[in-house]
Amino acid sequence: MNRTIQLSTPFLLAACLNVSCTSPEKKVQVQAGWQGPMQNMAVDVKKLVPFIYDRDAYLDPKNHEQILAHLREFAQAAHTVSPEAGKKFLGDDLLIEYSLRNLKEDLNRAAYSFHVGQKDFSRTTAKASLNHCFRCHSVTQVGGGSAWDLDVTNLKLQPLEKADLLVASRKTDKALSYMEAMLNSGEMQKNYAFDFESLLRRYLALIIRVENAPQRALVELNKVLSNSDTPHYILEQGNGWRASLKAWAAEKKKPPFNTPKQVFKELEARFTKAEAIQHYEKDHAGDVEYLRATATLHQGMKLMKKPADQVRALFLLGKAYEVLDELGSWNLHESYYEACLLKDPKAELAKTCYNRLEASLYMGYSGTSGIHLPPEERQRLQKLKEKIVN
Repeated sequence: MNRTIQLSTPFLLAACLNVSCTSPEKKVQVQAGWQGPMQNMAVDVKKLVPFIYDRDAYLDPKNHEQILAHLREFAQAAHTVSPEAGKKFLGDDLLIEYSLRNLKEDLNRAAYSFHVGQKDFSRTTAKASLNHCFRCHSVTQVGGGSAWDLDVTNLKLQPLEKADLLVASRKTDKALSYMEAMLNSGEMQKNYAFDFESLLRRYLALIIRVENAPQRALVELNKVLSNSDTPHYILEQGNGWRASLKAWAAEKKKPPFNTPKQVFKELEARFTKAEAIQHYEKDHAGDVEYLRATATLHQGMKLMKKPADQVRALFLLGKAYEVLDELGSWNLHESYYEACLLKDPKAELAKTCYNRLEASLYMGYSGTSGIHLPPEERQRLQKLKEKIVN
């Protein structure tokens, strides 16, 4: 695993892509809150997208000043967004803060590498930022506005890229229809075999957490599982997904959660079912249960007012995303474990969060030549450990 890879834009870029503007090329006056900064970022993203998905245009010297200006403007717009403004959507959840931090870092990196002539690296970094915006728009519709007028028709896109951009612009119906068509056309298996599982898991995340449609997911999953070209390991995982979806489709509709106790009761059921289906700790057979759990947690965080409840919720988010890391989360689970520890270092769960964070870091920096944990990560762990001991 490459520990240098960071999730770049998920919530914030996704939010900026779906802002509705009457005059998309005109920036609004920066204001406190959410709408103004998001609208400004939408302007910059729309200008960048045609270059990012056209390598020749991105590398063409005549476009140098224009692209660099767009990158810098986008980075500047990102700095005007306060993480506090997003708490009305997800409560005291670090998702927005995490996303904003990585967005700034990636944009700064993309602008700097472009300026010094490393244009391919710059384009890859900026492109990855756009692709990863999928993650948070597959979590909730809350905080989203009407679809931004992003036209993907003439862009040179791979299937995953097109799906991500459709989700980013809040075109959920089009995204789901496109994913279903690709998953059942045979083209994904033939030309994009490596991306087949990624597209399938993106589809499940979107239809489970945003659309809340287990029956529709079952119909499409059955088509995939009945295809003789579907890899065996996906069939193994798919049986777990199908069992979870069938059970969910048979459930009676539940009223919204009003208390942390109700949230944790639901989560206990989800995690118990996930662990029963899994053959090993990070087996993806339990993904449907984990996806449902994260949807409940992200919404339930708004109800968590007591530190003890927040610690527990952060731990469970870390535990779920440790399995769901291939959905573009990367080291998000580590951030949740760290937040769990820092919320109350004296809590019993803080020790568990530290142990899981430490194990994840060591695993991430391990390879055939051994474990190579950088000095800064060792110092980070030492400082966190001291908080628990003292």
